[in-house]
Formats: sequence, C-alpha cells, structure tokens
Amino acid sequence: MNTETQTVDLSTLTADQLQAELKRRQLAENEKALKAKKVYESDNEDFIINAVSKAKQLRRELDEFKKITIKQANDLYIRMYHLEGKEPKEVKTFSRINKAGDMKVTVDMQERFAFTDEAEVHIDAIQDIFKNKFQDRNKGFYRVWEKTMMRNGKGEFDPKLLAKARTEVRELGDDELISRFDKLDECQTVIGSSLYCRIYARDDKNKWQDISLNFSSL
Repeated sequence: MNTETQTVDLSTLTADQLQAELKRRQLAENEKALKAKKVYESDNEDFIINAVSKAKQLRRELDEFKKITIKQANDLYIRMYHLEGKEPKEVKTFSRINKAGDMKVTVDMQERFAFTDEAEVHIDAIQDIFKNKFQDRNKGFYRVWEKTMMRNGKGEFDPKLLAKARTEVRELGDDELISRFDKLDECQTVIGSSLYCRIYARDDKNKWQDISLNFSSL
C-alpha cells in the first residue's frame, strides 16, 4: 500500500474520501514511526556490540601490556644488580625511573590476608570490650569506630583496618585491648598475593601523578 505523504485538499473530499485520506495519513505516520524504531534498534545493537567488543580487545591488550611491563621491569631490576656484581634483593616493591626523573614505573606485590577460625573469638572479645567501655558513654562513637575501624565496605572484618585499629589501641594504652589485638594479629594468614604495575609522570608542580588506566577515572 502506498502510504507516502501526499498533498490533498481535504475540503474537496467527500465524507468517505476524507475518512480514507485520514486513514492513509495515519498509516503513513505508523510506517514512519516503525522505520524510525527499526533504525534505532539497529543502531543501539551495533553500538553495544562495538563498545563491548572494543572493551574486550582493550582488556586483552592491557593484560598483555601489564605482563610485559612487569617482566621487563623485573629483568631491568635484576640486571641493575648484576652490573654491580651483586645478587638482586628480594623486595615487595621497586621502581624504574628515567634519567630525567620525570617518569616512573612501579611494580608492587601485595599480599592478601585472611583470618583463621580462632580470630572470631578475639574479634568477639574486642567488640565486647569496646561495647562495655564506650557504648553507654558514647553510642555514636562506638558505632562509628566499629564501622570505620574494623569493617570494610562489605561489612566484613578487614585485616588492614584491624591492623590500623591495633595501632590506635596501643595509643589508648588499654592493656586488655592491646593483648586481644596482639592475639588477633597472630591469627592472620597469607592466602595469596597480587602483582600491580603503576605508571607515573611528574606534573607541572613536579609531583608524581598516577597515569590511571581505569576506565572510570578517565
């Protein structure tokens, strides 16, 4: 059916012709809207497929870039010692800096910690001590301390945060708490490690700025 837009003088039409013309115009509008929707759906599909495909490609390239960069940095670190006739030191982090001192590549190994089952006993005891000492005196302080000093964003007890809390407790000088935190520290165990590669360049103020490859930071 030909529903293309046509110029028609409605005043010259009979009632039946007018009804037919209005119907034709409605069909033309519907067809136009349908075509626009199909074009939109096609463009949307192409956009998503292309964006995801490109992201996967960049992820593969970044993974490969990270592996190559860490390997080359390690090789250069070892060669630096061998040139001096020495054996390289085993370190968790080291950097390679250019002669001008305005670019830097840092390789960092971070260990991942977890608590043994015994840790629950000491964590419960620490909570009870803080509850007895501070909850009645300052409920707001107690809630803030527990949430910010001991638990991470997921609400789980975090070894790093607990280590920080241990330092704060030592400053309080409470022997009972210090003893519990020391025992809790002994319950930490290394469950693995991760290698990180960070690249820096100095800015106009001569400060190191991380060249982030995180998509969300761009």
